[in-house]
Amino acid sequence: MARVLFTSLPLTGHLNPTLALAQTLGDQGHEVAWAVHEKTLRDRLPSGACIYPIDTDYQPPVLGEKVRGLESVRLFFEDYLLPLTEHALAPLEAAVRDFRPDVMAVDHQMLAGSLVARKLDLPWVSLVSTTASIVRLAPLLDAWVVEQYAAIQERYLAPAKIVERPDFSPHSVLVFSIEALLGSAHERIPAPYAFVGPAAGGARPDVAFPWEWLDDGRRAILITLGTVSRDRDHRFFDVMLEALRHMPDLQAVMVAPEELGQNAPDNVLVRPYVPQLDLLKRVAGVVCHAGHNTVCEALSQGLPLVVAPIRDDQPVIARQVIDAGAGLFMRHGKVSPATARTTIERMLSDPALAENAARLARELNSAPGVAGAASIASIILKLAARENPCS
Repeated sequence: MARVLFTSLPLTGHLNPTLALAQTLGDQGHEVAWAVHEKTLRDRLPSGACIYPIDTDYQPPVLGEKVRGLESVRLFFEDYLLPLTEHALAPLEAAVRDFRPDVMAVDHQMLAGSLVARKLDLPWVSLVSTTASIVRLAPLLDAWVVEQYAAIQERYLAPAKIVERPDFSPHSVLVFSIEALLGSAHERIPAPYAFVGPAAGGARPDVAFPWEWLDDGRRAILITLGTVSRDRDHRFFDVMLEALRHMPDLQAVMVAPEELGQNAPDNVLVRPYVPQLDLLKRVAGVVCHAGHNTVCEALSQGLPLVVAPIRDDQPVIARQVIDAGAGLFMRHGKVSPATARTTIERMLSDPALAENAARLARELNSAPGVAGAASIASIILKLAARENPCS
């Protein structure tokens, strides 16, 4: 049996794709542990999980929303990823030395995990939660990213271990998506990719939901901006509420602060959390921020989308959805109720959107990740056996 150590950014969207994979490994009898920021992720991990806390006095900042586009990628590195890496290196290395894994499964943006694995000559698999991370975005930005990676490696690794892109494993890079969604608009960063599809499932917490509220006689949609933006973006939700007030034949479940429900029309249910995977089976379309997990989960059900990207990788994912013919664009910061209403109506009535969403659903649902992550787990275990024949 193998010992596998998982590590992830302290962000739910990065953790969720790995839960089914870790559960599969555990069910097969392998020893699984987590080296994570316990204060942030403890409630998202299964009960009884073996956790090595890597919390320090440093607290990662809440990601802001005022800066968008490529500039938000730069700030993500400067304000979030690089400081978090510096503070996580020592506790993460201590966790690895104590647990002594045969192989590590590393969220590719959890750079500390990749650097520790490289320093200690451990095999590791990169887990890529968004296809935007594997493409080149702009020459100047790409060159700047390489410079940042070089600087942090020079402070931690021996010169012989420094590489241009330490965030990607030389062994295997598992992408929780499909090539049909990625498209060909951007050049990919060279790496040993395996497109495995979304690994849905795992030990996500149970969320109560009033299923009786849904009316089988009316179509319903889901509106969500993900966990990061949900509590701070009231303007967008206010616009959606006003648009839906004039669409009484449609129901909507909105993932937003509960107090917004006080101003919601009768056809809108506002909940701070929802059982998203189950709810997607009951709706006809999704309005979202183009978060990669939400996009893949919606498309897996053959649902067309309206994408309103905010920052980070979201504009790239939104473009991929639109280029694949499965979604429509909505300008997040300046959308009006009239435009929102028109766009939602088109999403639900355009047969081409439905056909392309159904096509992508077939590809997503034939990918190994959806089948329970067993084949993904086998990639990790073969790597562990090859690199550690005596383990």
